[in-house]
Amino acid sequence: MKAAVFENVGVLTVTDTAEPQLESSHDVKLKPLACGICGTDLHILHDPPTHPATIGAILGHEFVAEVLETGSQVTNVKPGDRVAVRPIVTCGACKYCLEGAPNHCQNSKVHGVFDNGGLAEVAVMPDTACIPISKDVPLEIAALTEPLACVYAAVKKIALTPGENVVVLGAGAIGLLYVALLKAAGAGQVIVVEPSQWRGDVAVQMGATHRIDPTQVNTAIEISTLLPGGADVVVDAVGSQLPVALDIAGRQARIILFGINTNAEAPIKQHLITEKELRLIGSFVGQQSFPDAIRLIESGIIDFSPIASHVYSLEDLPGKLDEIRGGTVIKAIVTI
Repeated sequence: MKAAVFENVGVLTVTDTAEPQLESSHDVKLKPLACGICGTDLHILHDPPTHPATIGAILGHEFVAEVLETGSQVTNVKPGDRVAVRPIVTCGACKYCLEGAPNHCQNSKVHGVFDNGGLAEVAVMPDTACIPISKDVPLEIAALTEPLACVYAAVKKIALTPGENVVVLGAGAIGLLYVALLKAAGAGQVIVVEPSQWRGDVAVQMGATHRIDPTQVNTAIEISTLLPGGADVVVDAVGSQLPVALDIAGRQARIILFGINTNAEAPIKQHLITEKELRLIGSFVGQQSFPDAIRLIESGIIDFSPIASHVYSLEDLPGKLDEIRGGTVIKAIVTI
């Protein structure tokens, strides 16, 4: 079969590999149909890498697939079903799994990063990773399930009150998902801080009320004009914007730290956290929210199509990586 393999540092190759087979009575053999390209994939393929991964692994952790075959004890899906795949397989027995926090499982396996993922013509996953999704959902939207689940999990932590004002820092795919969900949850003003005019325009499509270009104006001053009391909720979708978030947050605001940049070490004004009584909330992945994300996608309440901006074939993917990195792509979807 054809698969996109992390061949070496900075190298992704579409090549022939052995087709995987069922090994357990709880395994599901899948035909991947579409797979999103995540910032994590780009970090893995950076030279030098800025995210760890297994050399030789098939990448792709945001995929939707058709069930081809099931093990003898699989009961939740059957051949012909379409499923969204949870790439993080948890043990169900460690301290965090038992406490209802499987995103912190101590024995997890991450498919598409450390184990084989969905950028392939065939994949095998455990039945617990396969969540049915309607065939009426366009493939490029179904492939957004994994990042949407991550954002959904974070939005639940915010506990937004209708009418509260929100600032989202960054309008990449993740930032745009935050805009859409928070607006749908009843946010008042939703201000996006994003230098790209195009991404800012898409943010408005997704529900943003204002866009601020931080290269043209002082973000804190501009937001103080729009929101004299500061923001009720600030989302750092980039992973390096905590200093900005502290400045623009209102008193007793919540700041969601979602984006990850392991090189970001900017000094912060800690006194603002104390004086404003701010709450800093970290949110990491979201496989526990897959059913919620799927239900939201199937409802059609939100049109997610502007986020899936580019569609590529599996064979073309290696040659399109520079384009995807270049800032002219919001979300790349690979069809298989």
